[in-house]
Parts: sequence; C-alpha cells; structure tokens
Amino acid sequence: MNALESFAIDHNSGLPVWIQIKNRIAYLIGSGSYAPGDRLPTVRALAVDLDISYNTVNRAYMDLEREGYISTRKGRGTFVAERHDLGAHTASDSPIELVIDDMIRVCSNAGLADDDIVAMVEARLAHREFMR
Repeated sequence: MNALESFAIDHNSGLPVWIQIKNRIAYLIGSGSYAPGDRLPTVRALAVDLDISYNTVNRAYMDLEREGYISTRKGRGTFVAERHDLGAHTASDSPIELVIDDMIRVCSNAGLADDDIVAMVEARLAHREFMR
C-alpha cells in the first residue's frame, strides 16, 4: 500500500497545499514509512490522486529535494534519499516541527528578525489564552 493513499488535503487549515504535501512526505520519510531508496509517486500521478495542480506537487517535490529528503533521477523517478543524506536532525523532525520551520522561513523571508518572530508567537499565544 502506498503510504500517501490515505493522505487528505485540508483546504481549511490555512497552510498552503504544497506545504501540506511536503510536510506529509517528510513525516513519512522521517517515521520510516518510506525507506531510503523507495520510489515515490510521480509528480503527475500524485497530482491526479490528490486532484490538484501538477505545479503544486512539483513545488513540494522541489523543496523536498533541496532539503535532502528525496532525489530525482532523470528518466527513472523520484526516490527517498539515503539516511546519511538527510542528517540526523532532519530525519526526526515531527510534522509540527516542520510547520514551525516553514513559519520561521516565511517570517525570515519577510524580513523579520528572530526576536520579532518570537515576540509575534508569544503575542499570539497570549491572545489565545485571553480568548479562552
């Protein structure tokens, strides 16, 4: 059984679809559901299975490849990278940590300093506590 068969996109989560795909695949690799050398579905096949754009899946795959989770071999397919290529910290990242990493990356790309990111998160947590 394909580990991605039960994956469902949450269009109400506020998280971009490509990040949901990236996080799910990274989690499946980190948890051992996909072993090094396992072949992943093609971009086109996954796009059809999830009923989304080819470009959305391609963006997730490109990001996963850039981060060392997967490797693409021209004409052969996309495969899970060897564990030594992942690095110990990357292979054990939880889905929550991956979402946090993405949030930090977006904030940094928007020009926020680390202290500002921390202050924003603390303010949101305080707001949530106030709303309870």
